[in-house]
Amino acid sequence: MLRNPTKLLRALRVLGLVMVCAAVIGCRPPRGNPPGTIQVDLEDTPTSTDPRFSTSAASSRVNELIFLSLVRPAESGEFVGQLAESFARRGETQIVFHLKHGVRFSNGDELTARDVKYTFHSILDPAMNSPKRGALQHLKSIDAPDEYTVVMTTDRPYAPAVELGSQAIVPADTPPPSMSEQIAPPGAGPFRMVSFSRDESVVLERNPYYPAPPDSPRQIVFKIVPDPTVRALELIEGVCDLSENNIQPDVLPSLAAQRQLSIIKSAGTGYRYIAFNFRHDPRLRDIRVRRAIAYSIDRNAIVNSMMRGTARIATGLLTPENWAYSGDVAKYPYDPAKARQLLEHAGYPITRNGMRNLRLVFKTTPEQLRLATAFQAMLKNVGIELDIRSNEFATFYDDTMRGNFDLVSMYWVGVNDPNHYYMIFDSEMTPPRGYNRGYYSNPEMDRLLESAQSTFDLNDRRDLYARVQRIAADDLPYLSLWWEDTVVVLNRSLEGFVPYPNGSLKSLATVTLTSPAEAEPAN
Repeated sequence: MLRNPTKLLRALRVLGLVMVCAAVIGCRPPRGNPPGTIQVDLEDTPTSTDPRFSTSAASSRVNELIFLSLVRPAESGEFVGQLAESFARRGETQIVFHLKHGVRFSNGDELTARDVKYTFHSILDPAMNSPKRGALQHLKSIDAPDEYTVVMTTDRPYAPAVELGSQAIVPADTPPPSMSEQIAPPGAGPFRMVSFSRDESVVLERNPYYPAPPDSPRQIVFKIVPDPTVRALELIEGVCDLSENNIQPDVLPSLAAQRQLSIIKSAGTGYRYIAFNFRHDPRLRDIRVRRAIAYSIDRNAIVNSMMRGTARIATGLLTPENWAYSGDVAKYPYDPAKARQLLEHAGYPITRNGMRNLRLVFKTTPEQLRLATAFQAMLKNVGIELDIRSNEFATFYDDTMRGNFDLVSMYWVGVNDPNHYYMIFDSEMTPPRGYNRGYYSNPEMDRLLESAQSTFDLNDRRDLYARVQRIAADDLPYLSLWWEDTVVVLNRSLEGFVPYPNGSLKSLATVTLTSPAEAEPAN
């Protein structure tokens, strides 16, 4: 019998969804959008429609269909040209990019080196207050000797310099966004933004200057649907055409039974973690407390039950597919007895009420409330009291960026270059310069990360990052949870969708739309 009201409510909702699924199995629901339009459901609204300011996953999903960059990451983790026809190093401090000719923004203007130069200068301008400024701190200069050549010069030998070219490009003289102007600036990608309604929807239409394959969608509607049950129902009803990485695993078997739906699952690079705040609560500076929390979390139970096996237990930020991955690190299997022992040694004995004098605040969103509740129960089992504070995403994200939390669980999307460790763990990369939101500091970590940046030999870089991964696992600025699989639920009328390990939706630009009869699965 379920005694927890939250669990009971959720069980009833899932049961209701399963009953709806059973009622419509074998039926073909009508499409909910006009011909040539597809709807994609997102759980969060984009935080910014300008790629110089966007940092959230929802923003990335939308913006990557609107904007292009000098280079893009290949599946191997290396970078290949996008706007750049070619690029090459000129010594240890310069990279020269040669742009493709004839690329046009959605307003018809040709994209030239002037636009590239302006984009980077605007990010570096302190008055713009771009959150991406810290990532460009080693960019000494960017020059445009002619319309189709860009020269980047770093302030020192900088091995990850090519990754700087992954910044999306906006037209020259594009002003910073304001609350009254939420439409994205023109981009050179396959779509352009025609409307933005915060917390409701984002509508994209084809960029008339970007070639579109035959029978591909003319319009994409990104609908903001925070409730996972509603997202699942919209898939069943044919209102939504695609949802990625935001459908509760519990209902995937029921959705798989729908004739009009298909489910694609593949290994992903999305990294879920718990961050500890070293500045906000001095008790979390004690490594014994952090390790006790690590041993208290039964990650296998969560992955196998709540997530229905749609994730892999993580040892760190990088997945095993990454060239710099090292699995030779400290691991924290579920061991509540060891957790209790560590807490006793740290000076937190059990009190009369069966708990310890250790109460922490965990920030989350309604979307992740169930996961937070699981953490709460597991920590209570070892005597730690976890207060859950749930806020809508904008407030949650603002609190996290300002370091206003004890513990928080977040998600890094699609990390390619291990230099990302610098952005999250170097002591100089605290907000707003970088993403070290927990204010972690370790001189040896700083030394290794900064040394790796000036090391060009791949084997030497790999050795340095192996040591970085060992320190990160020992110190626990993050408790690594899992790498989430890419799980896509889509209408069979969408053909040719290719899932990416980082959850990218960019293949929406090249899918084809078939008629309902053509989309039916074979008997």
